[in-house]
Amino acid sequence: MWETPGPLLRMKPRPLLTLLILHTFLLSTPWAFPEPPGQGAERQGVIYISPVKMTLDPRSSVKRGEHVAVVCEGRVSYSSQVTRSHKVTFFKDGEALDTRETQDITVSFNIMSARVSHSGRYKCRVEAEDKNSDSSEVLLTVTGLQTPELSISESRIPEDRGVTATCHARDELGASFAFYFYENGEEIKYSPSDKNEFKVQLNFTPGRKTLRCQYAVRLADNIVKSEMSENITIDVEALSIKADISVWPNRNVVEGDHLEVNCTVSGSNSSVHMRLLTNKWHQEGNNTVSRGLTAKPQDSGRYECILTTGNVRKTASANVSVTELFSEPVMTMNPPLVFEGMQFNFSCSSKTIMTSRISHGDVMYTISKDGRSFKADSMMTAAKSFDGNYSCLAEARGISKSSRDFIFKAKELVSTPKLEVLDKVVLGKTLRIRCRSERGSLPIRYTLKHGQQWVASETVSQPVGYAVFNVTIKDEVDNLEFSCHAQNDGPQGENSKQSHRVIVPPRKVTISLRDTRVVHIESHEIEEGNIEEGDTLKIYCSVQKGSPPITFSWYRYQQKQVLYTKKVDNKFGVYIVERAGKEHEGGYYCNATNQSDMGEESRILIIQVKMASWKKGLIAVLCLLVLAGIIGVVWYKVKRGQRRMATDLSVKPSSATPDDCVTVSLRNNADDVYYSKVDTDVAESNIWCKSSSDSGSELSAEEDSSDVEYTEVMHPQPANTAQAPCRKGTETVYSELQNSCQGAECSIDDEGAVEYIHLNHDEAPIMQ
Repeated sequence: MWETPGPLLRMKPRPLLTLLILHTFLLSTPWAFPEPPGQGAERQGVIYISPVKMTLDPRSSVKRGEHVAVVCEGRVSYSSQVTRSHKVTFFKDGEALDTRETQDITVSFNIMSARVSHSGRYKCRVEAEDKNSDSSEVLLTVTGLQTPELSISESRIPEDRGVTATCHARDELGASFAFYFYENGEEIKYSPSDKNEFKVQLNFTPGRKTLRCQYAVRLADNIVKSEMSENITIDVEALSIKADISVWPNRNVVEGDHLEVNCTVSGSNSSVHMRLLTNKWHQEGNNTVSRGLTAKPQDSGRYECILTTGNVRKTASANVSVTELFSEPVMTMNPPLVFEGMQFNFSCSSKTIMTSRISHGDVMYTISKDGRSFKADSMMTAAKSFDGNYSCLAEARGISKSSRDFIFKAKELVSTPKLEVLDKVVLGKTLRIRCRSERGSLPIRYTLKHGQQWVASETVSQPVGYAVFNVTIKDEVDNLEFSCHAQNDGPQGENSKQSHRVIVPPRKVTISLRDTRVVHIESHEIEEGNIEEGDTLKIYCSVQKGSPPITFSWYRYQQKQVLYTKKVDNKFGVYIVERAGKEHEGGYYCNATNQSDMGEESRILIIQVKMASWKKGLIAVLCLLVLAGIIGVVWYKVKRGQRRMATDLSVKPSSATPDDCVTVSLRNNADDVYYSKVDTDVAESNIWCKSSSDSGSELSAEEDSSDVEYTEVMHPQPANTAQAPCRKGTETVYSELQNSCQGAECSIDDEGAVEYIHLNHDEAPIMQ
């Protein structure tokens, strides 16, 4: 329990009321229970800025001087329902114009008197705490510019004094202007300015001039020009001074003559600045400038005299022509193309000589090599020692002229080219052949032939170059000769030859069990091989075409592992298996390759391995023995059946029981007699058959003739009737038994023979 100070105890307050007051105080105090993160913002409320809208009042296109209101409308909502200020900023062409703190929904930026400079793209932004929203841009267009005013310092001036001109656009606003000044309709001055007026100093040549101006306002994406100002006339009075130029002795001189040019001023006693100049030099002075020189061809040209005083500039000019006494010497070589070992000489001469002043003999020529004097003979033999830079110097009347440098290098005769075959010479394939001469002046032209057939030509101009030819071998020959001819500008070329064996890829690969050297088997022929176990298996592989050595490889069908490989120097190979067995049955094929790196496979040969002959004989003997045993057993049983039948017939009662029914069948005119005895009480029937050649005799059970056969056959039969086959040789006769055995029935075929007889049990056998 809480304990309060002494005075409170004396008051004796109610305990529950005290606790309630304390609890309420603690809850209302922020520091007592700090808020979790995020809950303070919820207490202040959520801020929402509706889409901001920008409009122009009265419209987006106005004339100069109209009032324009740029209106920004944006509502700011607070969930706490407490109205607070927000910030509105106006922009023109991306730059801020004005910013205001307000609680209003609609805020306006007013343009009291619109000018062209107010044209642009406007937008506004509404900001509340950490949120903001921009309006879309709206284009304001203001048309109409003020006509500029032009003023000058004076309208009548001397030539050497300028005039001050000012172009005004007093009522225009903006920070980017451009001013233009025109003389007699042509622009003479342009200048940008950040003010609505511009002042300039202008100079004019003598005469009456018409001056006017124009200005332009630069916008963000456009330039708007004003109308032209009114014309102002200026009278410019010419000065009496002028520049004079003179040439002595005259303007047309000969090389070597003395030439003097003078530049002077006339009409003024005051000091003026003079300049004499050409395209090669210039000279300056006051009032007079002179230049004396010995005339040379390069002194020909335009000479100009320029006078300058204040703003006045006057000129005078003269054209001077200097004729050559003799032309620049030219060095030549004869012949113009020289190879090592050839005869040649140098010559030096001037193409033109002024014979009115000098003769050809007055000009002396000197040849130099590498800067040193060189005595050239009438004829020289080209060699390495003559290689170098040559020049010729011509002299007459104290004038010397040098020719251009002449570089001499004796051409090298082309050497025998080296011919290289870069690939194998394979029939039907393309190979590369390279030709190159170690020596020889460029360019070198290489020509390739194989045999007598021209292949191609190629010109090489690089120092370390060579020609490469692509050749496809189409002719099947044992050897093919390649020749390369190299030729430059020399008197003759060089040849090189090489012979190469043409490699013929293997073609028409055959596989056989026969020696294809004796009997040829076409590649498309189907052959199946049959051999006996234990025999030697020989699989022959050969090719019709192919350059040796040839490598033959044998494979089993659907097996990638090679069985046997043999390299031979002919077109024939054999794979031998000494003792063939059943495991050697299956498909075989072979592959032939040679140096061409090309191969061909044969067809598939099917081989079957038969049983050995001695095994067949042994099986036959065993079969005969088994058959003999079976015959002996059968013979024994037949003999025993005969004796049993004879016994049964001798003791048979006169009245037979239904269980003992005998069926006799006669066929082939009663040649054969078959007796069948069937026991009807059991499922098996014992049937005896008797055969006799004596058709007319009466059969009895006691007959024991050698031509009578008895066969006992066990047949399952039903109890009431049964049919039993009796055989003599390959003929089968069926006997029919009946349980009743009443009476006698006969069946006679078309030829009158008795097929079978049914007997009652109390009747004797009837024979016909």
